[in-house]
Amino acid sequence: MKKRLKRKIEKRRRAEVHRVLDLVLDINGLGRRQEKLTGNLPTAFFRFSGHVANVSVEVCEKGWRANVSADYTSDTYIDRNNLLQMINDLEVMKRVLSV
Repeated sequence: MKKRLKRKIEKRRRAEVHRVLDLVLDINGLGRRQEKLTGNLPTAFFRFSGHVANVSVEVCEKGWRANVSADYTSDTYIDRNNLLQMINDLEVMKRVLSV
């Protein structure tokens, strides 16, 4: 039963990471999103650090510009169960940004 529980937990965590990436792609799209190219369209970044099982997200509400901090940042380790908060934040941001 221990193996089964581990697989179930891993499957749930993978689904949560996939949901975060999906929301980032919904906000950003697949194209280039520098402010000088797209105006004030939001730009989102997703970073997965496999060596420490970390997920990091940044969103620039009015497009990315050099030397300007992101409007929203979130950084969490997958085993800390904070991915649901990140998902909720991104869903709200997606609605607010109307993308």
